Amino acid sequence: MQSLDNDIKSGKFKRVYLIYGEESFLVKEYENKLKESIIPAGAETMNLSVFDGKGFSGKEISEAIDTMPFFSEYRLVIVRDSGLFTTGRKDDTDLLAEYVKSIPDTSVLVFCNEKVDKRNALYKAVKKNGYVCEINMLKEKELTNWVIKLSGNKISASDSEYFIKNIGVSMVALKEEMIKLLNYTGDKKITREDIDIACTKSVESNIFDMVGAIGGKNTELALDIYGNLLNMKESPLGILKMIARQFKMILECKYLLRKKYTKQQIAYELGLREFIVAGCINQSRNFTLGSLMKAVEDCAKCDIDIKRGLIQDKLGVEIIILKYAK
Repeated sequence: MQSLDNDIKSGKFKRVYLIYGEESFLVKEYENKLKESIIPAGAETMNLSVFDGKGFSGKEISEAIDTMPFFSEYRLVIVRDSGLFTTGRKDDTDLLAEYVKSIPDTSVLVFCNEKVDKRNALYKAVKKNGYVCEINMLKEKELTNWVIKLSGNKISASDSEYFIKNIGVSMVALKEEMIKLLNYTGDKKITREDIDIACTKSVESNIFDMVGAIGGKNTELALDIYGNLLNMKESPLGILKMIARQFKMILECKYLLRKKYTKQQIAYELGLREFIVAGCINQSRNFTLGSLMKAVEDCAKCDIDIKRGLIQDKLGVEIIILKYAK
């Protein structure tokens, strides 16, 4: 991303960019930064073309790029989610792979939100003639620091971690909840109590709490959380799948912990964030490996029984909760 930041700061742009990756929030942020840097305010109508989706040909895109800017140094063409970087659009891909070698100095082409096959001819052409920026999920410390910055330094590092645990790792959701939180707290520092009062917990966080209540044999709390999720319009079948996923993560963490893996090694092995692994390890103390394996099996069986109409979905999930919380 450093090269992209430098281009935006200097105002000297490459002819073509590809910005993609797991973190769609940052992909959109960089798209907007490029747009604001390249096109003067108020000049968008005459100097910006946006192609969203697969309903446009390579020829239409190239014609937009060839159009001269109007009272602006550059014309900007943004292409989103085009499918040009995977299989299925070979003619358009080949046309643009050749075309990006000779984009006019008066135009900048930006591809965003693309699914990418790095063997693709257009990918290789963009990499050779412009800049490819892959933006993946931020690491835990990076995300914590981003939240602190987002708050205007009104939240501590430990409370920032607590905020992320409750909201999830989606930067879109974190930004939306931080806006609510700042409106609620005003000029004062943000506390955990503020987070509990003002913010809406993610579904994943609620599932984590529910399984924690199940492991702690707190049947009433587990059923209360289940009821709250239903009130949030979450489907029983969807809740069941997330309960099964949580049981499976706890099982895997407990197994690897017994194999003397460190928390960091478990996170790497399972592709999970360290705070999720820490939570699963903590919850695993309330379960045996055998009970976790049986819980995963029971969730799978319940899923099948619901889909076959052998049991009502809401009741099926309640039975799972009651069985393992007793």
